[in-house]
Amino acid sequence: MLGAKQVDVFLTNRMGKRLNYSSQHLMFGRLLRRAGIRAIPGQRRPSLHSFRHTFAVKRLTQWHRDRKNAQELLPHLSVYLGHVGPASTYWYLTATPELLRTAAQLFDRQNQGAATK
Repeated sequence: MLGAKQVDVFLTNRMGKRLNYSSQHLMFGRLLRRAGIRAIPGQRRPSLHSFRHTFAVKRLTQWHRDRKNAQELLPHLSVYLGHVGPASTYWYLTATPELLRTAAQLFDRQNQGAATK
């Protein structure tokens, strides 16, 4: 990738090399089978990306609940997910009912002070 920064690898295989996505995908499938985890009929099967999505949404929701500046903290989440920046992370932040409810409560709290001025 042109202009990409070289970074140290965090997770490696037994030979000290970068993890390969297809190997991770195969191992994840084996782990699901061993654990007896199956797709719910009519829904998508569990995937590595669904864990990343769930983590990202729950982290953002918790930041809102803790009244932290999620916009300011988003670059930290991007780094944790291995993204170059927040633009790549936004794809994981689907509007779940819990996230929308938490964001709406935060919006209401912030605008109550503005309405009384």
